[in-house]
Amino acid sequence: MWENSVGGLREYQRALVGDPVADKAAYERQSPLTYAKQIRAPLLNLQGENDVRVPRGQTEEVVKAVKANGGVVEAIYYPAEGHGFSKAENQQDARRRTLDWFDRYLKAAR
Repeated sequence: MWENSVGGLREYQRALVGDPVADKAAYERQSPLTYAKQIRAPLLNLQGENDVRVPRGQTEEVVKAVKANGGVVEAIYYPAEGHGFSKAENQQDARRRTLDWFDRYLKAAR
């Protein structure tokens, strides 16, 4: 995350986690990739293609790790969106996909 951040995002991250060199262990402990192999619940990721906080490549690493362990994972990438969706049609699609996901995996678990 540090490598993909700039300016204010880096300073925000440094305030939350610490210096990425001096506090490397803290970054590793907080990285989703560190725990991706332990994910057992179905995972849905809805993300903007232009997300600077969580670049697509990072999400793809988590998806690959979850799949490698036989986990259920789906990632949807919305063009021209960032960290959150500004287009109404993408907001609506994300809500629909989330509800469908819950219906498929939470209701089935009952």
